[in-house]
Amino acid sequence: MRLLQLLLLWVLCSHATGANVLAVLPSVWKSHYLYGRRLLQQLVAGPQNHSVTLISPHAAAEAEAGSMLYNIREIRIEDQDLNQNWLDMGMSFEAEQMHAQSVMERFTRMIYAGTTNVDLLLSDAQVQKLLTSGEKFDLLIVDLFLSEALLGFAYYYGVPTVAISPTGANSWLNNMFGNPQSSSLDPSNFLPFTERMNTRQRIANTLMSTFERLTYNFFHLISQQSVYSNHFELLVHELPNYRDLSKNLSLALINSHPALDYPRAYLPNMLEVGGLHLLEPTDLQVPNHVRSFIESAPGGVIYMSLGAEVQTAQLPNEKLAILLDVFAHLKEFNFLLKWETDEFVQTLPDNIMINSWWPQQAILAHQQVKVFISSCGQLSVWESIAGDTPILAIPILAEQEVLAKRLQLKGAALTVGYDDIAYDALLHGIRQLTLNVSYAQHLSKLKARLNIVNSEASAKALSHIELILETGGADFLKSHANTLNFWRTEGLDVLVIIVLGICGILTVPFVATCCILRRSYYNQAAQDHQQPYRTTLKAVGRVHSYGDPSSCTSGGASEPLRRTRSAQSLSARSSCSSFSSTPPTTPSTTSTTPLDLTPPPPSATLSPLQLYVNQGVYSTQGKSREDKTEPAFL
Repeated sequence: MRLLQLLLLWVLCSHATGANVLAVLPSVWKSHYLYGRRLLQQLVAGPQNHSVTLISPHAAAEAEAGSMLYNIREIRIEDQDLNQNWLDMGMSFEAEQMHAQSVMERFTRMIYAGTTNVDLLLSDAQVQKLLTSGEKFDLLIVDLFLSEALLGFAYYYGVPTVAISPTGANSWLNNMFGNPQSSSLDPSNFLPFTERMNTRQRIANTLMSTFERLTYNFFHLISQQSVYSNHFELLVHELPNYRDLSKNLSLALINSHPALDYPRAYLPNMLEVGGLHLLEPTDLQVPNHVRSFIESAPGGVIYMSLGAEVQTAQLPNEKLAILLDVFAHLKEFNFLLKWETDEFVQTLPDNIMINSWWPQQAILAHQQVKVFISSCGQLSVWESIAGDTPILAIPILAEQEVLAKRLQLKGAALTVGYDDIAYDALLHGIRQLTLNVSYAQHLSKLKARLNIVNSEASAKALSHIELILETGGADFLKSHANTLNFWRTEGLDVLVIIVLGICGILTVPFVATCCILRRSYYNQAAQDHQQPYRTTLKAVGRVHSYGDPSSCTSGGASEPLRRTRSAQSLSARSSCSSFSSTPPTTPSTTSTTPLDLTPPPPSATLSPLQLYVNQGVYSTQGKSREDKTEPAFL
């Protein structure tokens, strides 16, 4: 009996002492914080009794609103400092400026802003106090969007790491995990291309992917290394190389799904958990005054929000005027508008309600909400699908434009370009989505494919986190691809060796042949130098082939023609060797006869053909055989 009590006490103690988890969500975007916080809520709600310490610039704001999380301790970073630094680095929360930035400008400015924000977070007094407190942790959960220096927490505490990606996979995350990525198949997040790219788009995507990788490896990681060394070198005197920290990554939780994005290959430790942040239907609550406003609408409600951080109140005046004209025309609808200031641009109409923050998922799940006017961000799209609310998309960034195209192809949304905002386009889009029931039907089919109701994404994520805690990192799921450098990953070293081998195979025979021919030439030249009579004979042959006419005549007859060297020599040799009946005479003074270079007098009786024909051989029938000239043979 005593032994049974001790055993029961040991089980209860082991059950009560769960893992101590450190979570860092450094992004200035509130949607990233909401995604990570939902995962932490599900983690601490399990029977393992885990505890979480959360570091985020949005943590205290949510705590002050009365949403303190059970078993979660939140450390608030001064969000004003991070937001101001984000703006100082050239980033913006205004839709007009965000849309006007070029791809390269946004990419480079985002790298600067991400690095400096991580530096500010690690410099915070509460974070420094936590690092020097001696508290131990068992797991690190971190949002790794341009914040690789935060992996120093994992090395400092000696724990495995779980990375979350609320916006889906990107080239940086694939690079850290060693996940394969092809420029011909996987479009960049900074370009408005789908996976079905034409030749021009593949060229642009290849150039952008190369620029991303080079900038990431030779600029971004070096700046992150500086931040990492400045803050952790005082705590750990022997820091590993910053590139080696990614080898400690155990799991990536990616907010995507093949039915919504596109099917692609992922490593076993990279999980697609799209819709992880969605609340249970029983947890969806709408404030009473908002519920009364929604239910009082005769034709339903249209909800408009361009994102958690994008400020609708900062839209250009001409675009705001168009929106308000459309709202005034649709009197049968009520409108819920995300508005960040206390004052409206005009007298607030009775059918419009404004607020700086709405319980978005709960509103979209209400049956009276007919249309969602959105910029088509990842988290907003999932909440709209869960609530069966069609989307009128006004995309601002490239990834939002791609997602809007996918939804429109699936028949669940309509798109109006940001630069194409007009009265007729908005009015036509709202009429189509509210009167055509096919959009809601296609949305219901898409919801069934995503399997949102069964919370499959949450179960998958939590089970893998428990596996990592039990095995100390689940090393058997990791790929060795993240240990390869850029040259080895792309096979450039092998390509260089193959090219050098082919060049060697072709070059060696060519060089050997050239050397043999050159040596043979020099040997022949040396032999000619040792036997000068050969040169004399050649000179004599050239003299006779030119033009002493007496060498090819007999009986004093002369040939009045001047021939070229080749024609005269050929004629002399052929005449003397084949057609001569008398033995050739050997003149004794021919070799000393000077060469006559004076042109012969023109002959009017000879045709051009006869200039190249030996008259002694091809004679006419009026001449006798004895009158033929006897050509000399030398």
